[in-house]
Formats: sequence, structure tokens, C-alpha cells
Amino acid sequence: MEQTVTQELAPVSPLNEFQQAALAQAEKELDDLRKELSTKKYLIDVDKKDVEMLKTFIANDAVWKFTEALGIVEVTKELDAIKDGKLFIKALAIEAIYYYMSKVEGTGTKPAGSSFPSITEYLKILKAITAGVERVKADNEKLNNAEFVLAARMEGIEPDSSINTEAE
Repeated sequence: MEQTVTQELAPVSPLNEFQQAALAQAEKELDDLRKELSTKKYLIDVDKKDVEMLKTFIANDAVWKFTEALGIVEVTKELDAIKDGKLFIKALAIEAIYYYMSKVEGTGTKPAGSSFPSITEYLKILKAITAGVERVKADNEKLNNAEFVLAARMEGIEPDSSINTEAE
């Protein structure tokens, strides 16, 4: 006859009031940040002529394969919505434009295709888009930090502020 041995685990103590309040705060902060970032648009420092070059580039010269076509469609929608010449777009569009611009090739001082009249124009726009990508990355880092804090607090751990920050 077999005997089954069961071992009881020590009960997990519930979160105290302070921990519950900290958890609720972390959940709210994460939820608020997600809502903010889902609709946030970033201003890209380019002029009306640059916006027109970008529109032409996406419409005529951006190289894509397979499902990358979806990025072209979404970026086109964002760029077509621009009426005043200010490039004020969502994070996904910025990252997609950066991706497609990173695939541009050229020879000498002229990028391939006719969208950018010179390498100088291409680099000017690329620099502005790259700055936008950096701002998007900073916001994504804030989101990752908020998720880290929430996960730690769910376990009853108060995260040490020095653990998840960059060294200066």
C-alpha cells in the first residue's frame, strides 16, 4: 500500500496596508502612463519642405518586404493627416520612419531615389527622426520602470530606487 506524503507550504502573508497602498499607486501610475503613451504624439523638428520630402519618400522610395507594408500604410496615414507642415506624430510612426530611412542607400553625395535631393537633406531629416526615436525610447524606459515597480510591489517588495536607474 502506497502512502502519499503531503507537505503544506507556509502561508503567504497578505500585503500590509502600506504595501497595498503602494501597490494601488503603482497600478494607477502604470495605467496612467500606458494611456498617456498610447495617444502621445511627438513633435519632430523639421520644416514643411522636409515633411513633403518624407511623404514623397514613404510613398515612392521606402523599401519594404512582406508585412513591413503595414508600416508604410500607417506612416502614410500619419503623414497625410499633417495639414500645417508640423511633423507631430505617434511613436510607432517615428520608429517606422526611422526604420525605412535606415534602409536608404546611395552613392557619393546623393541618396538613391528622388525623395531626398542631397545627402545633406537626408541627414537633416534623419537627425530629427533620430531625436524623436530617442524621446520614444526614454518614454518606453519610463514604462518599463513602472512595470518593474508594479511587479516588485505585487510580491510585497519595495524596489530600491538605485537598482533600476542608469548610472550618471
